[in-house]
Amino acid sequence: MLVGLLFGLGICLALIVPTPTGRARRAGTLVSAGPTLGKIAYTAPFGIWLESGGQVAWLNEYCQKTLADPQGNFDGISAFEKLTTKAVSGAEEMFRLKSVQPDKPETFSIQSQKNGSGTVFYAKDATLLAETENELKRFIQTLTATFAHLPIGIAVFDRERDLTLFNPALSSLLGLAPDWLARKPTMRAFLDRLRNNGSIPEPRDFTTLRQEFAELESGAFTGKYEVDWALPSGAIYRVTGRPHPRGGAALLFEDISRSAAMETGYRAEICQLYAALESLSDAVAIFNQAGELTYANDAFDDLWCCTLSKAVAPPTVTDVSRLFQKNCKPTPVWGEFRNFVHDFSERSQWQAQIIHICGTELTMTVSPIADGRVFCEFKRAGTALDPARLADTA
Repeated sequence: MLVGLLFGLGICLALIVPTPTGRARRAGTLVSAGPTLGKIAYTAPFGIWLESGGQVAWLNEYCQKTLADPQGNFDGISAFEKLTTKAVSGAEEMFRLKSVQPDKPETFSIQSQKNGSGTVFYAKDATLLAETENELKRFIQTLTATFAHLPIGIAVFDRERDLTLFNPALSSLLGLAPDWLARKPTMRAFLDRLRNNGSIPEPRDFTTLRQEFAELESGAFTGKYEVDWALPSGAIYRVTGRPHPRGGAALLFEDISRSAAMETGYRAEICQLYAALESLSDAVAIFNQAGELTYANDAFDDLWCCTLSKAVAPPTVTDVSRLFQKNCKPTPVWGEFRNFVHDFSERSQWQAQIIHICGTELTMTVSPIADGRVFCEFKRAGTALDPARLADTA
């Protein structure tokens, strides 16, 4: 039988001469049209054998020394059992040798190629690849165990948009059955299931929904997706898309309903406080810990002939004190005022009398309030506003 074996960029033409005895049949007789290539095939550092009619017609030295059983027999591809693990190349498959000799590899990546009426097999040691796969599996198991205790739902998709990893929080937050998630749905099937379960905001129409899904997919795989989902149930989920190594992506689902409700309540209280300050006839201002003016009422603007209450960029205490100095008669109070705002040590309320350039005498009351902020009030006459009330409500 004349067969051709492929080795890199070369082709070896070989004449197989069958022999009747078992061991001679296994070793075969190879008469090469190119003697050098024939020797290369026989001494190759990986297994090469030819099967024809279900029998091994020829095998190289690697097969005799590494793949044969302790009795020296080698039954070809039937000596292996196929593994579910994929090899690096799509044309290769992973196999485990049934009978392994001591200190010999047991996992191989095998590729076959039809050659006339026979089949040529190439077997390469895949021990390192198998160990890497096992390490990866252990790493994923560790990640899964870690993710199992997180309250944030995690869904990891590979480069083919298939779900490869999820944690229990994802199932409980989104109402998805774990057995369905274990089937590794695509990202589009995943999002469609969320829509059917009412776990995404209701879109205006189907076209808008598909556009939003496309934005989510592209954003998740480029790291530019982050949005809050307000669901029909009243829950609010923060959805974040992050790129994953090797072309995949991870979606994070965080239930922020409670924190959003608290933030809304806090903002309502702040608005109520500011509304109360706006109703005062006295000028008031609030500085934060960084020395920036965070609030001033309309009476403040009227008194100091400015529009600081509507400023886009917050002015600093230095800017504001210069405004005071410009509109008042000379006094050393303004330096003390600046130092008080920037002082983070124990502070107490103090007052000073100042005179406006229009001749009006003002009582300036400066008080520390919550979070290192400072409350400042200017009253024309009478008793000053007690800032302790504001400290309790701020």
